[in-house]
Amino acid sequence: MKNSKSETRDGYLRIFIPLCAADFCLFFSVMICTYTMNEYGHDTFWDIEFPNRTVSNNTGVSLCDTNTSSQEYQDEQVVQKAVSRWNLYISIALGVPLIFSSLLLTSLSDYMGRRPFLFLGMFGICIKELLMTLAIIFKWDVYIFIPFTFIDGFCGGWVVQLAIAMSVVSDLTSAGKTRSFLIAVFSFVFGIGVSLGTFVSGFIVAILGYDYSMATACGMVALGFIITCFVPETLTKSERKQHNFSCIGNIKDMLKFYMEEDRSHLGSTRWKYIFLIVSFIFVMMGSLGAFAMETFYLLDSPFCFSPEKISIFETAKLCVSEIVILVGIKVMQQCLTDETIAFFGTISGVSGYVLFGIASSQMYLYIGAAVGAIRMSAIPMIRGTMSKMTSPQNQGAMFGSLAIVENICNMSGSVLGSAIYSETVSFYKGTTYLVFAGFMIFSLILLLFLVKASIQKQRSKGYSPIS
Repeated sequence: MKNSKSETRDGYLRIFIPLCAADFCLFFSVMICTYTMNEYGHDTFWDIEFPNRTVSNNTGVSLCDTNTSSQEYQDEQVVQKAVSRWNLYISIALGVPLIFSSLLLTSLSDYMGRRPFLFLGMFGICIKELLMTLAIIFKWDVYIFIPFTFIDGFCGGWVVQLAIAMSVVSDLTSAGKTRSFLIAVFSFVFGIGVSLGTFVSGFIVAILGYDYSMATACGMVALGFIITCFVPETLTKSERKQHNFSCIGNIKDMLKFYMEEDRSHLGSTRWKYIFLIVSFIFVMMGSLGAFAMETFYLLDSPFCFSPEKISIFETAKLCVSEIVILVGIKVMQQCLTDETIAFFGTISGVSGYVLFGIASSQMYLYIGAAVGAIRMSAIPMIRGTMSKMTSPQNQGAMFGSLAIVENICNMSGSVLGSAIYSETVSFYKGTTYLVFAGFMIFSLILLLFLVKASIQKQRSKGYSPIS
């Protein structure tokens, strides 16, 4: 139980440390699996579309040096279309069941305890990656990856596992600075897992091959599953909800912020909730949609990144962005509101995507990555703004509504990104980035109204009514 003189439960480190270690393994595994799957799919569709390729296709001459009217270049566009459609089907297979599992499983943990659902997400990912490893070894049809991915989504995947882990951290702490600090530490740990997984994936593929790379991913999530065995249940039976679970009631609680005003909490305004959630949707869709096809975008002309170079580029982009955001938010909060920081972050995202979209050489990519470094700062600022507008007893329902929206964005953004890329790659490869830049411009317009409202609120604090 929690010590009355402390914000943390007695012996909380014995739970928190293995929880961090397990999620580090999970996200390390997920990133290796994602990049390995995309690069394996790209190579496989070359063999499917052009099974009788001549030796000249594999002489090491980069397709970056071929004329766009050449047969090699045309063949490349055929492969890009096919692999993008395949990736679209995989995104649907993950996203559709994930919407329902995220809606149910996180709420069910309030009734049944956290521990079963910590295992469930790990189990689904482990089974998927094990089956994918076997598919690569035995050269099964590449489309069999689709039902394997469905298993992951049905079990909740990393989305539900992460939500349950955050709930465990909340169980270990009282509302206060310690909880915020532990959540920040936890986020940093799994962020390192994402970065390292991205970095090593290309090297494992290049040195050992796709089968060993996917096997490594499976081994890491299996290790995370074993470590989770050392995480005890944190929600005692007396703390669990005792009344019957109602899916309809749960949905109503999540929707009420956008349907009616909360008169009991000062500053809770329905139009602000709506503007913030729509801005969140378009920023998230832009980010997740671009991620779904970025590997394919970098693999072929005019960039022709190798798997190793993709790993280095994506890792550097991610790490620099995390550091800049961490430091930048702290500095900007000294003189700017959260809404204004979100506005500037979205401008950064639009600028970076435009540069990626018009890129004709690698230099555009490097400049675009630098310009878009604070793009993701909009997400925590929107979360923070919505949290401040919400009464303490409704925080869980509000963050639950954001989790559902994030899952929908994960599916629809990935599907849309893959679909646009597959249909436009033959005549303009950067179209997807320009479309998602347009999404973020729409968010900019909405955020502008919120910035104006926050400035007016700040000014009004300096005045008092005449009695």
